[in-house]
Amino acid sequence: MNNLYQFFVIGLFAAFGAMLRYFFVLLWPFNFFIINGVLVANIVGCFLMGVVLYLDSQYQIMSQVIRIGIAVGFLGSLTTFSSFGAQFFGFIEEKLFLKAFLHVSLTVFLSLVSIYFGYWLMSLLFSRFFS
Repeated sequence: MNNLYQFFVIGLFAAFGAMLRYFFVLLWPFNFFIINGVLVANIVGCFLMGVVLYLDSQYQIMSQVIRIGIAVGFLGSLTTFSSFGAQFFGFIEEKLFLKAFLHVSLTVFLSLVSIYFGYWLMSLLFSRFFS
């Protein structure tokens, strides 16, 4: 039952994160300027992840369910970049600098390659089977 409760809390928090992300996109639509809603969501999400990490490591003022709801649900829905940043921060804090560098490099490179590969695969399949 505890796992079901955690799933519910994560989902509830995730709904608010998704709504805030969409709100940012509406406020700052992508129009070829540097500042856009996605960038704002990533920056705000990473800032808030830093706040959560600090409060959790220094004061333990949140229950595990609330911490997971905020970190995984709300911030994960607002931006997955906050989780990426938290993992990087963890490596740096443990003085695992090579691991931190590889984490950043591989995540960025492989994510961009994956976007290209997904696009390429769909264009291949759609041109072959739906044209």
